[in-house]
Amino acid sequence: MRHLLPAPSPVRSQTKPAVPPLRNADAPAVPGVADRLFIHYDRTVAFGFVLDIDGAPPGIDALREHLRHRTGPLAALHLLPHRASSGWQPVGRPLDLTVHVRQGPDGRSGRARDEMTNELIRKDLPRPPHPPWDMWLLTTRGHHSYRICFRMDHALCDGVGAAYYLATLLADQELPAPHLHRPARPTLAAASRFARNYLRRPPRGRAWPDLSADYQGGARIAYVDVPDDRLLALARAWGVTVNDVYLTALALALPVWHSREFPESPFLGLTAAVPLSVRTSGNEGAPGNHVVSMDLALPRSSSDPRHCLEAVLKQTRQAAHTGYRDTAHFLIERVLSPWLTRPNPRPRHALTATHLKIPSPWTVFGSSLTAAGLFCVPAGKMPCYVSLTRTAAIARLGVVYDRRTPGATRLPGLWRNALSELESRVGRPAGEPVTGACPPSPASP
Repeated sequence: MRHLLPAPSPVRSQTKPAVPPLRNADAPAVPGVADRLFIHYDRTVAFGFVLDIDGAPPGIDALREHLRHRTGPLAALHLLPHRASSGWQPVGRPLDLTVHVRQGPDGRSGRARDEMTNELIRKDLPRPPHPPWDMWLLTTRGHHSYRICFRMDHALCDGVGAAYYLATLLADQELPAPHLHRPARPTLAAASRFARNYLRRPPRGRAWPDLSADYQGGARIAYVDVPDDRLLALARAWGVTVNDVYLTALALALPVWHSREFPESPFLGLTAAVPLSVRTSGNEGAPGNHVVSMDLALPRSSSDPRHCLEAVLKQTRQAAHTGYRDTAHFLIERVLSPWLTRPNPRPRHALTATHLKIPSPWTVFGSSLTAAGLFCVPAGKMPCYVSLTRTAAIARLGVVYDRRTPGATRLPGLWRNALSELESRVGRPAGEPVTGACPPSPASP
């Protein structure tokens, strides 16, 4: 299909992660609307990945040396957000890896490592003249495994771009970008949906008024791991994508969570923001947020999993079939951008739900990546960030929350329970196709 939209960025990154030729930080791309939004937030929005690796940890000096020749071609690692110009400034000096690559104290257990991770995501990122990103090595005494926490300022990059950067920095082998989009033609149907999404607020009652307070601090991550094969089998059984299964289970879990945390307030449904990547082949490592957001109206009731799945499926398939992401990206960046020079830094949604599949096999110093989790520290009126991050064997459902939602630690377990409910309603062993239920759909995020 012909690519109708111009490339979002003139900066191009090489696809080989080993030691690509240096070409990048001299000519940073022009920030888009989403980048300017993050630049003008009242506080830095930190996001990144937590990687769990099975094997003996490297020494911190070995890790720094491993990264020394890999950081050069990655443009976003050499930029500073600049509020006065609503843009980026290249750093005119070599990176100091003693600032950007650090080691945390040894933990005594996996629980201690989780607590250290929670402390890390709340730390300030490196400040000028150092670019706002860092990588932490976390080890556990007596464990033949370790954790790497990679953080960036969201004004510099999106999740798919950060995953590509992380693979380029760490992986022993060449890996493709996590998800490269194939552009489609913009359509009037998608433009109409875009107008409903962006030019008016979600219907009254769906903004979750219980969570309307500003960021309260104390951000934490709660997560649960399930076999990725389990999600694939569920998707095959229902004839849908893994993304549809993930969002349906989330829709089933949220009313249960709400009834326990806010028993005096009826659950009126929820409109979640679902990011959609528009990164294409050739701009895998370009700086900036190459992403648009889709409003997803999650059902009010979890009484019937099949109806809940159908409600989610109707929206995701309509977006896919009408070319919503390309239409929205074109309208935002090419039509509305002159009027969005200073976006309102207050999200319209109480919840953001992302989904990303990490390419595999992925090894670091010969040790296998076992699980990964994408996180974003809540900001403003966005109290809850939910992500599904899939590796070769493990899918990790992570929830990042703050003091407004202390009970959010239960949400991953409720999501896993919802998977069991979906399995029980298939009516046959998980993995068998369901004929006539829903037509099959591509398994991309």
